This record gives sequence, C-alpha cells and structure tokens, in this order.
Amino acid sequence: MDAVTAPPEREPRPLPGVASPIAAAVLAGALVYLIWWGLVTTHSGQTLEALALEGTRVGRWRLDDQADELLGTVSVPMVAGVIAVVLLIGALRGRWVAAGAAASAVVGANLTTQLLKSLVFQRDDLIGLGAWNGTNTLPSGHTTVAAAALVGLILVVPPWLRSLTTAVGVVGVSAYGLATLVNQWHRPSDVAAAVLVAASWGCLAVAAIRFAERSGPVRDAAHRPGATSVILVMMAICGLALAVAAGFMVWNAEARGTDATTAFIAYVGGVSALVGMTCGGLGGLLRLLDASRPIPRGKQRVELDAGTTAPAPAPPG
Repeated sequence: MDAVTAPPEREPRPLPGVASPIAAAVLAGALVYLIWWGLVTTHSGQTLEALALEGTRVGRWRLDDQADELLGTVSVPMVAGVIAVVLLIGALRGRWVAAGAAASAVVGANLTTQLLKSLVFQRDDLIGLGAWNGTNTLPSGHTTVAAAALVGLILVVPPWLRSLTTAVGVVGVSAYGLATLVNQWHRPSDVAAAVLVAASWGCLAVAAIRFAERSGPVRDAAHRPGATSVILVMMAICGLALAVAAGFMVWNAEARGTDATTAFIAYVGGVSALVGMTCGGLGGLLRLLDASRPIPRGKQRVELDAGTTAPAPAPPG
C-alpha cells in the first residue's frame, strides 16, 4: 500500500537577488536620458514630435472633453490619496516593507520628474517654431502621477490581483498619456520618459523588498511568471516597432507646411511609442514581481513518497 509522507524539511529558499531589479532601474533611467537626447536635443527629434503634435488635430474635437476631464483628476490630493491607499493595503496584508517601498516609489517618481523637468533637462528651439517649442516639458508630470500610482498598487496588491491591476492600469496610464497629447500639453517623448521614471522607481522598490525580506519569506519553487507580463512585453515590442516604422516614413518631412497624412502618420507613431513604452516598463516590473512571489516560511507539501511504488498486478489465474 502506498505511503503518504511529508518530505524532509528543506532549507529555506531566499528571495532572488537585487541585481536584476537594480539593473532594470538603471536601464530605465538610461532610456530616459536617451529619449531626451534623441528627441529633444536634435533637429530630427524635434521635427518628428512637432509632426506628431500636428497630427493630433485629426479628430481632436472628438476627444477634447474627455481629455480635459481625465487630466482634471490629477492633483496633489490625488497623490496623497494614492499613498494612503498603498499604505493601507500593505498594512492590511502585513507587508510593511512592501508598503513603505511602494509609498517611497510614488513620492520618488513624482519628485524625480519635477527635478528633471525644472533643473536637469533643457530644450532649445532647434526648428524655429517659437512659442513653447523652446520650453522643456520632459517628463510629463500628469503621466508620472498616473504611472507612479499604478506602480505603488502593483507592489502591494495580493499576487492573484497583480496581473489584473497591471493590465487595467496600463490602459489607464496610456489614456492619461494620450490625453496630454490631444490637449498638446506634452509630446510623446514626455509621456514615455514619465512612464520610465515611474518604472525605474518601481524596480528600486522591488530591490528594497527583496533585500529586506531576504531572510524571511521564501519563493514558491513551482511558481512561473504569469502570462500577463509576457503579453505586455510582446505588445511593447509591437508598439515600438510600429513607432520606428512610422518615424521612418516621415523622416524627411518638414515641421512647417506638412500635409495631414504625414502628420497623422507621425501621430500614430507617437501614440504607438507611448503605449509600447508603457507596456514594456510596467510589464517588466510585473515580471520582476512575479519572479519573487513569497509564501510563508515553513509551508510544507504532502507528497507521495518517491521511494515507494505500487506493486504490479498479479497475472490472471
């Protein structure tokens, strides 16, 4: 008769190391700098984004009211409310380290965006458009608020709710970014940089959680990253590929006197870039979290003893 026994107690498996989330945070920060250098400090970059803003005029009247209502929700009380919710969820789950790291990520992302926009990055009018083309708007503050709020929630919600939260949140963050384009408050590069700033702080928060809980929770060896993160990364690749193709199609166009078709192609490329960067940044963060899902220490599984086999049936008489 088969024996059902508990396997010998295994050594606790620590959470993964901090190298991967720190590397991801550094990569996101480097991409913010490269986006600023390529699209803000070069003639070609400014031209592409000027064309994208011109393309927003196509069908803009259909989205104006919705964009205004959405952007009107961004405020300091909203940020404070997000931080309070993050801390509350973390406290209810007993995840104090995650709650503190998530709240720090929300605050850090918003402060970083304001510092980069006001003190670090500069913009010169290289294509002679005048007006606000010589004013730096990278990264987008409104998009940072939305993206940082999502990052904070991803870090503290229960694992079973994490993928759904990310998927719905990506749609919301993309909507905020699109609204800033429709109102011509920001350019595609501003939105992409804002998402990367929030994602970078999210990765640092993951590193902090892993470091602080390294001797506590253990990782479920049977767990595999969820499909949502894979789908988001694939969407990021498709979106960025479409953005590159659109940029190639309008590369030789001029910012002044362009036709509506060329401007619309540039606009589609800009929207594809911001959606792709949103999917990639937040999908990558979700994957890092999926790879470090904790279970309580000492949780045991009851399994069949591998050394016991069932006897072969007797031959018929």
